[in-house]
Amino acid sequence: MPQEPTYLGTVEDVSGASISVALAKETAAGLTFITGVAYRIGQVGAFVRIPIGYVDLFGIVTQVGAGAVPEKVAIQEPHGHRWMTVELIGEGERDELFQRGLSQSPAVGDAVHLVTVRDLARIYGQQDRLRYVRIGRLASAESIPAYLNVDKLVTRHSAVLGATGCGKSTTVASLMNTLSDSSLYPSARIVIFDIRGEYAKALCDR
Repeated sequence: MPQEPTYLGTVEDVSGASISVALAKETAAGLTFITGVAYRIGQVGAFVRIPIGYVDLFGIVTQVGAGAVPEKVAIQEPHGHRWMTVELIGEGERDELFQRGLSQSPAVGDAVHLVTVRDLARIYGQQDRLRYVRIGRLASAESIPAYLNVDKLVTRHSAVLGATGCGKSTTVASLMNTLSDSSLYPSARIVIFDIRGEYAKALCDR
């Protein structure tokens, strides 16, 4: 029976929220194409999906290659490059939105799949758009918008960090432009110390 095109391998070790995944022999390295969309196999920072009954567990790849081989297996596979370490971060019922936290853990032998654009929409989709500010699109799936939770943004310490020229000021201007929209947030009150005059033009009508 042929494997699903998203199939990567199986869970071979579970330690809390950290799991070791052995890639299947038939899993190609590098790029794979699913319904015309290119996906990278085994890229650090990529999401994976582990279906368990009616629930999908989601995790992020944190390590690939020989360093990801479980300690006991490393004796037999000192150069085992067909392994990944994954940190589980949340779950979602089949076709429902993602939520952080885990109600169950995977078992050894459970199948691991790469995450498609449809899965990313579940992870990043928001039910209550009024409580979120759109700041752009996902780099890995440009058809999916990226949002920030307004409540968490303004009630906690926040920072916009990045190298020179990467768009920090543009991001902050976009946030301030949205948050100062009285039709969306009539009770919003914002004070800006614009020492360099970066935001005067972008927010001149506010």
